[in-house]
Amino acid sequence: MKELRLIYVKLPQEFVTLLKSNLSGQVEPSAVFNILRPNKALYSMLEKSFKHLDDGRGLEKTMLAQGWNNFRNRVASLYVSKAIYGHYPLKTDMSLVEDLIQFEQEFQGHGVQSNSRIFLLGFYLKLAQLNLQQVEGNRFFEIEISKSSVLKALKLTQGRSQRLDLLILTLSHLVQGLGEKTLTNAVVQGKSFSDIYDSMADRDRKLMHDNLLAYGSSIAEDDIFLYEKV
Repeated sequence: MKELRLIYVKLPQEFVTLLKSNLSGQVEPSAVFNILRPNKALYSMLEKSFKHLDDGRGLEKTMLAQGWNNFRNRVASLYVSKAIYGHYPLKTDMSLVEDLIQFEQEFQGHGVQSNSRIFLLGFYLKLAQLNLQQVEGNRFFEIEISKSSVLKALKLTQGRSQRLDLLILTLSHLVQGLGEKTLTNAVVQGKSFSDIYDSMADRDRKLMHDNLLAYGSSIAEDDIFLYEKV
């Protein structure tokens, strides 16, 4: 498997804030638009891009009719389209985020339902990949995580993680550095994270730190580097 190397990506911070927030199910528009509305350029862009879904009652009623998850997915499609074509589209395109929705569905049984952090990780990985494809001039370049191996490890853990995105990245590096069998045996034996971490090579530990730093800075979350608990 190709070594996982991540980069800093300038993500839309209002959208990132929403994905990290406790929003699920039938969300009141005020919880969303109190964050979006102050950015007038963003709000204007959303009004234009959601016009094909607007029944004349405005953007907030459109979000209420669509539901939070569907609205979230459509907003993500606008940013993906911008990354691909260089400008925001006139309407949303769900085909651009089908892979993000699938990514979230694959892992959602191991995270809480009150936030969109799995979707956030998928969103980041896609934009990072598009960014690197442009830099490398290679549209086939892919950023991959060890999904099947990470899912196997998650099945051995108990409970649901509030920050499943960070856990997925961490487990992906443990798989990459130690191998699936070694990691699985360590989890089954009940070894602590510190013991498993210490068994990694220095180079693999540095790579994990660098990638978590790239991701953490992209989503404007620095407390993961200040506290032990993730």
